[in-house]
Amino acid sequence: MMSGRVRERHHSRVWLSVGGLVAAGLILAAVTLGFRAHYLGWFGESVSNVANWGADWQDWLDQQPIEHPALVHLMPGGCLCRFFTAGHAAELSARADTLGYHRYQAGDNFLSEALAVPLHTRSFPQSPGPMLALTGVDGQIRYLGPYSDGLRCTTANSLVDDWLPLTRLGQVLQVDANSCQCSGFAPAAAGG
Repeated sequence: MMSGRVRERHHSRVWLSVGGLVAAGLILAAVTLGFRAHYLGWFGESVSNVANWGADWQDWLDQQPIEHPALVHLMPGGCLCRFFTAGHAAELSARADTLGYHRYQAGDNFLSEALAVPLHTRSFPQSPGPMLALTGVDGQIRYLGPYSDGLRCTTANSLVDDWLPLTRLGQVLQVDANSCQCSGFAPAAAGG
């Protein structure tokens, strides 16, 4: 049987442990919310003129030494979002290969060269975070925008999967998505 003093120490330890767990949970929640607030945002905030944005990317793609149809991954330099994107990007590259796409990557190389050949270019049009372009056999953009809707980049919330089959007609410049943004990103000024 525990004496009164031993019981008090035991209860104190239990309450300290519970208090520590609660404090750790609150800290984790604050860090998570801060991270989400800093790295998650509307992709469209960065694009004040969608037509110009698409034209800038088309011009950039036209200047690259690539074959079409192409899947071009873009990872802005030093972007923490790469950890949320790499798995889905690798899956897309593997599927794109079976569908006849030539696969490339620009910015920071975050995939193996077997999945996407690096484009050795120092600049590219504005991008707030990881995104990709799909082109048709004619070299025209079929899809341009983020990989998925949400902070985590998976096939479950993919915006791209439906556009992979080359039989899909049309074009989408996807800016209506809440996606991972790279640190240091500032939305484009309105009107331009």
